[in-house]
Amino acid sequence: MTHRRKYWVLWASVLGVAALAGVIIGKAVPTQAGVENPALAFPLLLGVWGLVIPITWLLWKRTDDLQQQGQLVSWWWGGLSGTIAILVYLLVYFGRHSELSLGASYLFFGQCAGFIIAWFVWRFRGRGEAE
Repeated sequence: MTHRRKYWVLWASVLGVAALAGVIIGKAVPTQAGVENPALAFPLLLGVWGLVIPITWLLWKRTDDLQQQGQLVSWWWGGLSGTIAILVYLLVYFGRHSELSLGASYLFFGQCAGFIIAWFVWRFRGRGEAE
């Protein structure tokens, strides 16, 4: 199997595992209310999602530096711009205290927290000085 084919098989695997995790989480969480035992369900469902991480790490390690930089730039500028545009849209059209606006705000704060944690790990591993 060629390198290119292995790469695309890995991409398909990532998407498949992510879709499977989404289906499992979607089936486990009711549509209108939270689960009965969130203290048990939250870590369990995070664990299901966490199964996606190892396969995405394999994909990342098999991606060359130029593609990695393209992914990083795309997620930074594209993801951040898209997030802010949708957040502003929801705030303007639905108000600050609507469920949609609050949910989007929580998601944005979660993304910021994840970014800060990842940045500190990267920085304290000495990557900032070498790069």
